[in-house]
Amino acid sequence: MGISKPIVLEIAYRTYAINEFGMATAFILWGTERGLLIDTGCGMYNIREIADELCPVPYDVVLTHGHGDHSGYMDAWDEVWLHPADWDAYLPEKMAAAKEFHKSYPKMMAGYGSFDAYDITEEQLHFPDHAPKFLPLTEGTVFDLGGGRKVDVIHTPGHTAGEVVLIDPSVRILFSGDACNPNLGLRATSVNTALKGLLKVKARQADFDRNFNSHIGYGGSNVHIAMPDSCLDDCLYILRGIIDGTADVKHASSPFRPGTPPVYFVKYGNVQITFNPERIIDEGEEPAE
Repeated sequence: MGISKPIVLEIAYRTYAINEFGMATAFILWGTERGLLIDTGCGMYNIREIADELCPVPYDVVLTHGHGDHSGYMDAWDEVWLHPADWDAYLPEKMAAAKEFHKSYPKMMAGYGSFDAYDITEEQLHFPDHAPKFLPLTEGTVFDLGGGRKVDVIHTPGHTAGEVVLIDPSVRILFSGDACNPNLGLRATSVNTALKGLLKVKARQADFDRNFNSHIGYGGSNVHIAMPDSCLDDCLYILRGIIDGTADVKHASSPFRPGTPPVYFVKYGNVQITFNPERIIDEGEEPAE
């Protein structure tokens, strides 16, 4: 029989990763006064049950972005922090379509071993019928958890328009959602905009040693570790290369999703970035420095 409950890993003091069957990872952390839950999973398990069990203080809930594999159980809370640029995805008239699209996620993950390693079924997938009250998660938001523990928010649009990362200097961890990982899909902005966002993260590199994205222990893998040390620099190298025309651009099925329609992507080091060649620098946009 496979594993039937998400795997919880202690990655730092008062800091836990909740691996939801290889499909998504949420994080719960706390200080002396408050806690913070980062993402709510893809909907294969009610992450609130685990967060309530782990966190001994009241906590806020933040979404790194609005995709369904990060917000699957957001309706378990009355209020959730999300960047306003991603609020439109959960307008009442869009919820039914979003729910149908979300159903394809487990089918994709089955190809990477999730259903082999875990005792789960597609039928248990949950997606909200309604959104909670969204609170504006914006550039410069700081969550003061008490005891000197403060978590900073940086807006890093690219994967979605409202994508954010969070930095916790107290444990020297970057929580990067889907903004800085080995398979970065730029679906919502220009390449230049994505570069600007990650340059802000680079400027804070003295505050973190490890980068945990929201998909550790991916698929059927039993490896639950931070992203490669070079991940941020590899992303920056690729983005700059796309903009200045020196990148080795491929047009083929993504190596990450074989057999899919051709996409434009670049691989370098530990990273692959998929992008829209018609959105390198948007009209009127100032080039990144």
